[in-house]
Amino acid sequence: MLWSIFESILLGTVYLCLTILVFSPSLYVLWLYVIGRRMPVKTNGLLRLTVTTFIINGIVAYFMVHLAYDYVLTAKMAEWQGMARTSLDKAITSEEKFFSSHGRYYAVGPVRGPYKNEYGLLVEKDVILEIVPTWDKQSNSETFQAYAVHVVSRDLLQATKDGKVREHPHDSEESTRIKAKLFNSIR
Repeated sequence: MLWSIFESILLGTVYLCLTILVFSPSLYVLWLYVIGRRMPVKTNGLLRLTVTTFIINGIVAYFMVHLAYDYVLTAKMAEWQGMARTSLDKAITSEEKFFSSHGRYYAVGPVRGPYKNEYGLLVEKDVILEIVPTWDKQSNSETFQAYAVHVVSRDLLQATKDGKVREHPHDSEESTRIKAKLFNSIR
């Protein structure tokens, strides 16, 4: 709780500083306009200059936010999701290899990467992974459930019974429950 409050305050401070940096020309011209209004000598055009500067700063801020969201944030989210997918693929391979030689699956975690074990499992940095051996009642065979999530992207990935990786629906109750379990286990 305290950590999330600290993160929110830190994030708010960063956004405030960025806003001040982007709109600093407008703040400077606004300060000149206020000082110019108090001076006995009248200067023409300060209001027009202030409004024009604010509009230009608004346009620049819009394009900066658009650029950051479309190119930087989206690319980073895809990279983080790819790290979780790679870790889950390696976990599936490691489990299948262990099953072929020992006849059973082994449990892992939840662990937060970087993590490596003696069976060839490699979890990338900041990826939370959990593997739980289970019994499949339909096929009467041993199987496993594997979940992976990156600490920043927070999109849950699950290993299916056929060895593929699928993304859980983001708003489902099961997804929320599993993510809460994973995040609470590594704190």
